Amino acid sequence: MFILDSNVYIEGFNNSSFAVGFRGFHQTHLPRIILSAVVFSELLVGANSRSREQVLRRTLLEPFRSRRRILVPTLQTWESASAIDRRLRSLGSFDSSLAQRAFFNDILIAASAREIGATIITKNLADFGLIARVLDVRFVPPWPRLTE
Repeated sequence: MFILDSNVYIEGFNNSSFAVGFRGFHQTHLPRIILSAVVFSELLVGANSRSREQVLRRTLLEPFRSRRRILVPTLQTWESASAIDRRLRSLGSFDSSLAQRAFFNDILIAASAREIGATIITKNLADFGLIARVLDVRFVPPWPRLTE
């Protein structure tokens, strides 16, 4: 299973050369891709017009919703994310990352991915590397070469 981080979707929407790899990966691995509700929320925050929001809902949310492939954090996920945040705070030196809402969203994505055994595909290797200091989570840059 794969969860694509919001930065991967954004790059796919805005960069035509990246979009080629994005579409290829998406088409090849669609049955194994889960949409994180956290990622969708981040994308909605960035939708700067009603028409962009509608396009996101129609082209991203609805196809995943109809296939029942949206991962919504449960109470257990939120509790796990809070514990991850506390463990990172106890390590010290990460206050600037921990103060950002986007970083806590990454923690939620990581906790969700860990619960279902998914690999996160992200361009944000630094933040997920930090999270991996306290949580066994798989993350890779776009586009992983798969041997399966």
